[in-house]
Amino acid sequence: KSPGFASLPLARRAAALYATALASSQLRDFEGARAGARQLADTVRADAAALRQAQLLAAEIELAAGDANAALQYLPAAHTKVPEKRPELLLRAQALLRSGRAADAVEVAETLQTWVTTHPRDATAWQLLASAWQAQGQALRAIRAEAESFVAHYDYAAAVDPLQAAQNLARKGGPGVDYTEASIIDARL
Repeated sequence: KSPGFASLPLARRAAALYATALASSQLRDFEGARAGARQLADTVRADAAALRQAQLLAAEIELAAGDANAALQYLPAAHTKVPEKRPELLLRAQALLRSGRAADAVEVAETLQTWVTTHPRDATAWQLLASAWQAQGQALRAIRAEAESFVAHYDYAAAVDPLQAAQNLARKGGPGVDYTEASIIDARL
């Protein structure tokens, strides 16, 4: 920082601190990134909107560093009275999926299933939902969610392959086949 950094307007200081923390994270200097994020949070503590952005950055840094539990500390708990915003929803889903706990995959699937019902063009949410269902061993649902992510990008040709693969999997039968899901796959195809 230059000697005149403290005299810069708050918005300029916050932008510089945010950029420094993000760059450090991308360079895999996680201690520097964490220090920058802490300094950013201290700088913008009086501004709720800016503090939210600083906390999202801190969560993103922790995810990049591989510490899902630390990332969750910067995100609101699920099912709070405040409606969840997309950034918090997706970062929380990523952190919970990386935890590797089965109960977390169930929570992610339930939350994202509700989200994609009202936001069917959210390809990232569909991809995370596919991961959550895959973690639960629900292959047909995971494949369909992957196909839905292609549909969200208007790439219908790319969506056909996973849907056909899901149909083939359903035709093989077995104890894990959900025939309701297979019907949904047929309809989507």
